[in-house]
Amino acid sequence: MDSICKRQPWIHTWLQGQMKDTRKYIENGCHFEKWKEQPGVALFIYAQLAREYGWQNYKSVFRKYEQIEPSLDSDQQKMDFWIVTFSQQVGYNLVPLFKFWGFPISQSTIHDLESFPIPQIFDEFIQIAPERYTI
Repeated sequence: MDSICKRQPWIHTWLQGQMKDTRKYIENGCHFEKWKEQPGVALFIYAQLAREYGWQNYKSVFRKYEQIEPSLDSDQQKMDFWIVTFSQQVGYNLVPLFKFWGFPISQSTIHDLESFPIPQIFDEFIQIAPERYTI
């Protein structure tokens, strides 16, 4: 949609139609099990990443996956690897963003990224519960 139709994912009509459920998810405390059950809600963090850091960073992260071919056995390892890899790519500690959405993050990942600055993201979702945008 971004490349061909020149529509940014953040304002894509289908995603905008998921706003009500997403607000409810955030207001109810962002529980990861619920996040996994709601693809419309789940896509917002990826749209945030695209909006904040652009598609080129996604492409670079995917290239790293191809080069490294990580052997990740658990869902926790997969999430932690994604958060660390994307954070390293963009030069920011993305733990607060992922925690905001309810992702379980291992202590080792939190430790690995503590030297990176925390990005100042303050969009309409984070405004609902800004106190949860923390490490």
